[in-house]
Amino acid sequence: MSLGSEPPEKEPLGEIDEEEATPKLTLRAERSGIGSLLSSLRGDHLAAEIRRLSTSPTSEKEEDQEEVPERPLNRKEKRRLQRLQEEQNPGVEVKKKVPEVLEPADLPKELRQLFSDTKSFDFYEASFGYEVTRRNNFVHFVLQSYQGTRAIAASQDRVLRMYSMENYGVLWKKNTGALILDSCWESSGRGVFSSSFRRPIQLFDADSGDIIRSYSGKDAGDNIKEAMCVGNMGNNILIGGYKNHFQVWDVETSGDAFSRISYMDKSFNTGITGVALSIAAHPTMPDLFGTAGSSHLLGIYSINWANAVSTMEGSLKGYTNVHFSPDGLKMYASERSGDIHCFDTRMNMMTQILKRDFVTAHRSRFDIDATGRLLISGTSSGDVVVYDLHDFREEIEPVFTCHVASRCVPCVSLRGNRIALCTGQRVFPDDPLLKEDDDSGDVEMMDTLATGNSVQTWEML
Repeated sequence: MSLGSEPPEKEPLGEIDEEEATPKLTLRAERSGIGSLLSSLRGDHLAAEIRRLSTSPTSEKEEDQEEVPERPLNRKEKRRLQRLQEEQNPGVEVKKKVPEVLEPADLPKELRQLFSDTKSFDFYEASFGYEVTRRNNFVHFVLQSYQGTRAIAASQDRVLRMYSMENYGVLWKKNTGALILDSCWESSGRGVFSSSFRRPIQLFDADSGDIIRSYSGKDAGDNIKEAMCVGNMGNNILIGGYKNHFQVWDVETSGDAFSRISYMDKSFNTGITGVALSIAAHPTMPDLFGTAGSSHLLGIYSINWANAVSTMEGSLKGYTNVHFSPDGLKMYASERSGDIHCFDTRMNMMTQILKRDFVTAHRSRFDIDATGRLLISGTSSGDVVVYDLHDFREEIEPVFTCHVASRCVPCVSLRGNRIALCTGQRVFPDDPLLKEDDDSGDVEMMDTLATGNSVQTWEML
């Protein structure tokens, strides 16, 4: 370019493009990345992009839509949602889960009989056992459902009988083919679990008596073994007591158990020994269950830990039935041929003895009402006794006694103010019930009426 030439004309600033006005980055800045960031922050196109996004119609729709969290709501979020629902619907109150407060039950003044079934246990003669006692079809137990509308009974003839507590009659009966060891109700009341000798645990339909599912308890040799006791935890968990261990099933799945829990943990020296004879679910902690059996030890086990969490020492005679108080702080156990013992689960020690006249070596069962005040049991002399659990003395006597049978009352089941009980007991050749002929010295066959085998229903007034 010559010195005399005119300089090029400059374009007006208004006509400069926005792209040309954007500062260009050097090669060094592009490589470093810092210059690119600074230039984008300083440029006008960033502000324009933000302005465009803030005024776009799609963003308004996204703001209007409420994001649903993938995780469950916590307590604060639930309260906030509840307040919003109450503000939007002033006239409608949101339902709140309030624990139902039960008033303590009144002590009974008398019992009124509603139903008695003795004919179902007549005309029976076994092909085994002592010849003079083959007609003794005594009842092992009778258990009411949680709703109190039905009751299941098991007798010596290997038959399960379902009773209606509304019409007072037998709905159906099923022969299990072997000696019935234990039964319990399914948590919903639509089925009954039953364990028989050398047979798996079976779930019977409460309406028809059909077998719905079967749960096989097996030993190390893959042989079917019988459960001495069964228990339903209420959260679709079934537990069976076997030799030296428990087996755990999912109620919805038939077949083999998915878990085993040993009675005794030798590492921590916790748990029971012998054979478990009763299982009771904890009322407030669904993971725990209590058990007792042929030894002097009682235990509380955890399904998740597969171990005993506490152990208590009791009578050397052993225990045949256990129940928790409604708050879960106390556990009551029926001593074999003896009294009922109360254990404090916080201190793991016996705190109370409920005196009872029970001298026969029978598998006795008792029950506690929903309020936790009344404990009702049977005796070997044919009485029904009621205890007031609000009496905190070390030894308490029954506050109410009613004579209901001439023989033993091994099982009592209480729902509301209605009591279902069974009568009868095993009789041996030297029993006073048997009649002996003075002339010949022969022992006559036992009279079925003298045994007093029956299923009865009473009402507390």
